[in-house]
Amino acid sequence: MQEEIVRTGGKINLYLFITGRRENGYHELDTLFVRLPEPLDTLTFRPAEREGGIRVFCDTPGIDLEKNTLTKSYELYARATGFAPAVDVELVKGIPHGAGLGGGSADGAEVLAWLQRQNPEPMEALALNALAARVGADVPFFLGRGACFAEGIGDVLRPAESGIEGWFGVLVCPRVAVNTAWAYGAWDAEKPSFSLTEKRKADKNNRSSCQCFYGMNDFELVVFAAHPQLAELKALLIQEGADIAGMSGSGSSLFGIFRSGESAARAAGVLRTAEGKPAVYGPFHFED
Repeated sequence: MQEEIVRTGGKINLYLFITGRRENGYHELDTLFVRLPEPLDTLTFRPAEREGGIRVFCDTPGIDLEKNTLTKSYELYARATGFAPAVDVELVKGIPHGAGLGGGSADGAEVLAWLQRQNPEPMEALALNALAARVGADVPFFLGRGACFAEGIGDVLRPAESGIEGWFGVLVCPRVAVNTAWAYGAWDAEKPSFSLTEKRKADKNNRSSCQCFYGMNDFELVVFAAHPQLAELKALLIQEGADIAGMSGSGSSLFGIFRSGESAARAAGVLRTAEGKPAVYGPFHFED
């Protein structure tokens, strides 16, 4: 085994609907995941001189170096396969925390992918996906490369064409972190008697072929109420010509999708001077 450097991007949810609540407290989702070319996390895998196990090094505040998606991926894989090489992983975060971009899940998926490459007897794809879902609901998505419709708790995936191939994206990351557990709790408090009505079921059946849902996100109801500056940034994206604008995951990041690269570049320039000076990425191109 040799040192290996891997870079991984996050995702946006082109739409996100909470479609049900399970008895165990988990929520059913209907969403469309699309990979992002930036920002990126960088993982450096270095074989280590010891019996086995993983050590994670990262200087980003707030990351528990002992318990995280990287260590969980390693431990579950080792338990399932018996393959447990000694490795040190240096993680340099480019994907912001609490932004709804799935950076932690992307990092966990890269650990699984690295283990698969090193293992003389790698896991079957279906077994690997099942194991990835135990790390986190959207980790299986990051084992692939293309856009996917996702249902269940985000772990039931179906390959998709996003419909924005050839378009341009701008990502806005305000200096606000939104805790996913808080967002679900706030949703539950707002919708204590929530149930999936027949109308929502009918809508759900049509979402996969209807771009009119793009930019819609059920979490905006509670997240925008708690952080009104996020609603203002979404409105600014639309004002600056975004054909689609919305919040990703449980926030706080927002995205704008533009047909024109020039329009996307102008909007990115305006957003960089917005109140609070959010981090702005792009414009980037969604490949055909």
